[in-house]
Amino acid sequence: MQARQLHNRFTTNLIHNTTNFINNNFDFGLKNESKTQIKQMPLMQLKIFAEQSFQKKYSVVITRLNDKQLHGKFISQVNKNKFVFKVNSNFFEIVMLDKIKSINLV
Repeated sequence: MQARQLHNRFTTNLIHNTTNFINNNFDFGLKNESKTQIKQMPLMQLKIFAEQSFQKKYSVVITRLNDKQLHGKFISQVNKNKFVFKVNSNFFEIVMLDKIKSINLV
């Protein structure tokens, strides 16, 4: 019985020391590094950017609250807070400004 307990303690210590050695001496880059978070633009600024982009037909990248980005142009204004956004010739989306983080010119 004592031999079995010594063997288990030896094995446990060996595993523990080995994992500590690996953790302290090798960097495998396994850490979860988060993406740099884009801060949400104020709604008034989003309205101004969207209206200017629509009027001047600028190509823009919009970033949604879930960090999904779309590249395209605003082609129609439904109301103050809704625009029709053309991503390509087959894909259009209705964009509500309160669901957008940022608008950037391309």
